[in-house]
Amino acid sequence: MEPTSQQRAFLEDNNVAILSTTGPGSRAHAMPVWYVYEDGQIIIGAGANSQKRRNIDRNGQATLVIDRREPPYHALMVQGRAEVGPAAPPEMRLKIASRYLGDQRAREYIEETAGGDSISIRLTPQRFVEYGSPSTDA
Repeated sequence: MEPTSQQRAFLEDNNVAILSTTGPGSRAHAMPVWYVYEDGQIIIGAGANSQKRRNIDRNGQATLVIDRREPPYHALMVQGRAEVGPAAPPEMRLKIASRYLGDQRAREYIEETAGGDSISIRLTPQRFVEYGSPSTDA
């Protein structure tokens, strides 16, 4: 499913998102994540042994909530199919980190975390749900 132009613009903002998966015993598991939206997918890095990875391996579904925490409040919930893949290549890791840390600090972060045991999660949107106003005009 493709987002509207306003939804796409919101996805491309550098908001920290919350990734929710279903854990053992059908309990919700939600964690803040950095992400990038590219080619119709949301790409997230994660630890290879993380709970979110195990949950996605188990049922392949995830929900991502991105929200703006200042007025005008706005949130976009993205539900979809999630797949675990190999660690993102360094250029993708740099792209994601740069959104949140800026270029210089992102390069340092990538160097500090190189060689870690990580995977990528690709969320393919199947449904978008919006809350609040997407307008940034107050």
